[in-house]
Amino acid sequence: MRIENAVRTLLGSAGLCCLLFCAGCSSATQESNPATSPIDWGMSLLAGGTVGYGQFPAKFTFDVTAAVTAASCTTDFVVFNTGYPGLSGTNANIVAFNNLYSTQGGATGPLCGTTGPTAYWSYYTGTGSALTSVTLSSDGTKVAFVENPASGGAILRLLKWNAADGGTVSAPTTVATGTSWTATPCTTGSCVISITFGNGAQDTISEPFYDFTHDVLYVGDNDGAVHKFTGVFNGTPAENTTGWPITVNSGTTLTSPVYDSVSGNIYVGDSTGRLSFLRTTLSTVGTCTPLPCLNATHLAVGTGGSIVDGPIVDGTNGFVFAVNGTETADDGTILQASTDFTTSVVSEDIGANSGTTGRSFYGGAFDNTYFSSSKPAVAGYMYVCGKQSETITPSATDRAAIYRLGFTGAGVLNSVSTSFEVEDPSGGTCSPITEFFNTTASTDWIFFSVGEDVNAAVLPSGSACTSGCVMSIDLTTLTAWPPSSGTVTSTAAVPSNFPGSTSGIVVDNYSSASQASSLYFAMGTNSTGAGPGLPSCNTTAGVGCAVKLTQSALK
Repeated sequence: MRIENAVRTLLGSAGLCCLLFCAGCSSATQESNPATSPIDWGMSLLAGGTVGYGQFPAKFTFDVTAAVTAASCTTDFVVFNTGYPGLSGTNANIVAFNNLYSTQGGATGPLCGTTGPTAYWSYYTGTGSALTSVTLSSDGTKVAFVENPASGGAILRLLKWNAADGGTVSAPTTVATGTSWTATPCTTGSCVISITFGNGAQDTISEPFYDFTHDVLYVGDNDGAVHKFTGVFNGTPAENTTGWPITVNSGTTLTSPVYDSVSGNIYVGDSTGRLSFLRTTLSTVGTCTPLPCLNATHLAVGTGGSIVDGPIVDGTNGFVFAVNGTETADDGTILQASTDFTTSVVSEDIGANSGTTGRSFYGGAFDNTYFSSSKPAVAGYMYVCGKQSETITPSATDRAAIYRLGFTGAGVLNSVSTSFEVEDPSGGTCSPITEFFNTTASTDWIFFSVGEDVNAAVLPSGSACTSGCVMSIDLTTLTAWPPSSGTVTSTAAVPSNFPGSTSGIVVDNYSSASQASSLYFAMGTNSTGAGPGLPSCNTTAGVGCAVKLTQSALK
């Protein structure tokens, strides 16, 4: 689960937002003395290990009540699923690192004073693969993720970790099996509570969505159903089988479901390009009964194709957004609708209009101006990755490009910019876009990556990117869209990865300490070269890689 999927409705405060994973939180600044190295650190996730396209690691900071400069080397950590089949004693399903505020070379005086991070804990939980984002409890002591075995139903793993267990990604600890948080072994040390999906379906792209208020977790599956789990971190974990799971669209693969605390509904997309919503027992919007139930009204996002990323829900303004990059009418569409699906249904083209389908798109990100506004004076923009418009370069319509979308004061989409090409013609796509606001400098950033053939014309002087590339753009310095050549503010090279990108990018808390304001992501494919630094994994080639880069020092 990530912040962009629940704009204004998930968590509600920037402080708690950054406590958990800081993806798109709008209240932070960059460190004042950033590193000069093109990589702060890279840690192996084993050959083929990766968080996954459109998926995110999770960053935790324990004390959000402390001064913003009080980053901790011991208790701050970041968690990565490996996407790799677990193997006892050899392959971890999940790993966490601390001593984050460090570098493997090139920087002086990092806060933690270590050569790279430390493996905080690492666990083998089963022979399946954790393919989607992990989510954390509010106190960070527990982790939820979905593991897919080679056969049979997906398994929700609820992990209570213990730093004393240690382990590394290639030498993980085998965690004890628990059944309750109030019984051994969970009361005495680490444990994992495992709940197999009741309908026997697997889950390859649906991120778990955790409702902190009600201690409830929702997740979709590959057979078109949404599951509800209760007592997840604070009670007695169990799958709710009273009215659940609810079939949304039988036989389809679902995106992450997104619970909107304002409407009381759950919004979800599927592999036929359809957007739907479920009414929970707290629902105030919709018509189906008895609760919980699937509302009868569905919306097509484009024509055909597949939605692969969870909807973006702005509960405060009453809107839901979904993106379909493989639909066949416009080769890329974003749809906006009211949360009851009956009004303000707007569909905008973010594709090439030339028959170049086949590349998935992920949801966009709002800028800080949007976050700071509301009806009847909604302002600002959303940024989303689509395909190059053929009106710009008729022969180059399958190139990844960023669009800027504007709104009326009532919050309805009313303009789509000319596309800004960030990739040359390889048919690739971008990672999800992450937004981050620097309050001290009043600077608004977006971060994203492309997997291959970065458009050299947009790069700053001295960029090392020749193929895959992580990029940032300073939105506050822009006077028009698309930006002029060279507008990309900073970059870091990553291995060529046709047709994908890195995982989603999460952004650190504010801190003025050296190395303590950074980005975290996983490579989409194995590292290359001898290093040090990207596109190698520090100095190791041929492995998946967990990466930290200082926000203001991408080169």
